[in-house]
Amino acid sequence: MKRLWSALIAIVIASSSFAAQNPELSWHLPTPAELGSAQEQKWRDADPDRFLIVRGDFDGDGKPDEARLMVRGDGKAFALFVKLAASAAEQKLDEFPDVSRLPALGIKRVAPDHYPTACARGLDCAEDEPRYIDLRHDGIDYFRHDQFNRYYYWNDSRHEFAQVGIND
Repeated sequence: MKRLWSALIAIVIASSSFAAQNPELSWHLPTPAELGSAQEQKWRDADPDRFLIVRGDFDGDGKPDEARLMVRGDGKAFALFVKLAASAAEQKLDEFPDVSRLPALGIKRVAPDHYPTACARGLDCAEDEPRYIDLRHDGIDYFRHDQFNRYYYWNDSRHEFAQVGIND
């Protein structure tokens, strides 16, 4: 039994050390410095979570879920994560390689409804991209302030998240 505990402790220490040596494995909410100047961030005042966290029922199970924009531990990239209430682990939906773009980007809740996509607006898109989407549950609007929107939403038939450009 003593050997088992020693082995478990060694594994925990090794894991902690590995994560410390590999900051790309850790994630954190953006710091004020990562979000830019106070003037650049004035638009975030309209949301109590600064357009970095959004809550909703993304998978339709009636339980509150949460999405967050997080910065990678090395400070070079950021990602969109979702924590579904029914799941123990967070899911990384997308990763973006240039953290310098983060000051102008945010997320907000999208209500269930029928939405035209970038394809319906006449923008170039692949043949298999939908012209319209019907959100049955809350979705996540990943946006650049006053420029573009991309929706992340739960696809009931595939039991996973999908994404579509709304006005890229």
